Amino acid sequence: MSEPKIVNVVATADLRQKVDLIQISKLPHTIHDPEIYGGRVAYLKTPNMHGKVTIFPSGKLISVGSKSREQAQTDLDFTVETLISSGLINPIMVDADVRNIVAVTNVGRSIDLKNLAESVNGIYEPEQFPGMIIKNLNPKATYLVFSSGKVIITGCINEENLYLSAKKLVEILNS
Repeated sequence: MSEPKIVNVVATADLRQKVDLIQISKLPHTIHDPEIYGGRVAYLKTPNMHGKVTIFPSGKLISVGSKSREQAQTDLDFTVETLISSGLINPIMVDADVRNIVAVTNVGRSIDLKNLAESVNGIYEPEQFPGMIIKNLNPKATYLVFSSGKVIITGCINEENLYLSAKKLVEILNS
């Protein structure tokens, strides 16, 4: 099996203060569209950011699209600095709280999903979804397994759990 490649890290942070989305929408590289979620969020995405940051009026931030916790922290820090330097929030430091890591891997062979469904506890409904969904509790992860041998691993909160989950996947597929 190939080593899991992280394709998305979702991390949150809290400014611990309310923000004005209308004022934020006046900043460069922001999107605040009343048609998107009823205008209840703004997005900041600059060319030098790894992903984008969603900003809520409550001061909650969500970073998506980065490939590591460090990149998510960098994007969150950049967002905070942008809001501070624009006079829209009081100075504060935030810490990225990773909520989900999404990675892809390939087991290097095709997988008979019908046979796999008979031997493991998972969800396989080919009329609704072309892959099998397997949930693992320790470490917590969800696998989307496709007949091509490609697998999406999601639900991990750190890289250690991701690699442990990948090992567990090999055990599941070889059982």
